[in-house]
Amino acid sequence: MKILTKTNVKRINIIEKDGTVRMVISNKELQHSGRMNGKDWEKRERQAGMIFFNDLGDECGGLIYETKKNADGSIENGMCITMDRYRDDQVLQILNDESIKGDKIMSQRGFFVNDYKSLEGIDARNKAYEDAEKITDEKLRKEKLHEISKNQGSNNLFFLGKTKGNSQGLFIADKNGQPKLMVYLDEKRDPKIQTFNEKGEVNDFL
Repeated sequence: MKILTKTNVKRINIIEKDGTVRMVISNKELQHSGRMNGKDWEKRERQAGMIFFNDLGDECGGLIYETKKNADGSIENGMCITMDRYRDDQVLQILNDESIKGDKIMSQRGFFVNDYKSLEGIDARNKAYEDAEKITDEKLRKEKLHEISKNQGSNNLFFLGKTKGNSQGLFIADKNGQPKLMVYLDEKRDPKIQTFNEKGEVNDFL
């Protein structure tokens, strides 16, 4: 019996008996563009990794990673595990994001909880953005884009980890994404406990 010891592939599709795609493992070139409401999205650049699909065939999360060297010699490196809300984008995320230039590094590493105010979903939001971009009046276009982001975009509710400002701790916001509680070590490694009232005013406890 011949034993297969090595297999090279560019993409693997895991499917159900009826052909419903459940997982795609792919290189960058052939990565799945994404799928929602029974329709594949247009081809777009995506990172290598695994994309997961639910019982309806909608994209529902994944694991992606990338390292990119820029023309100026800087390096961008990252890896991300995400879980999506029903017919929408990511609401749970484990992220490592690094930017390196010379002997300096800026990084953000941690666990995020996000949410969306609207139940319309990602397809409706993308369509709204697409229509708004067609508005020729710059002021009206910006106002409409801001309105869509405010009413249909995501808000970060919870972060536990290291920020790009070199603080480490727990950061909690309300449903509108406004900070409410921070327990962390600042860039000088001094401990901080802060709460925020409805006006955004800070109360320092440490």
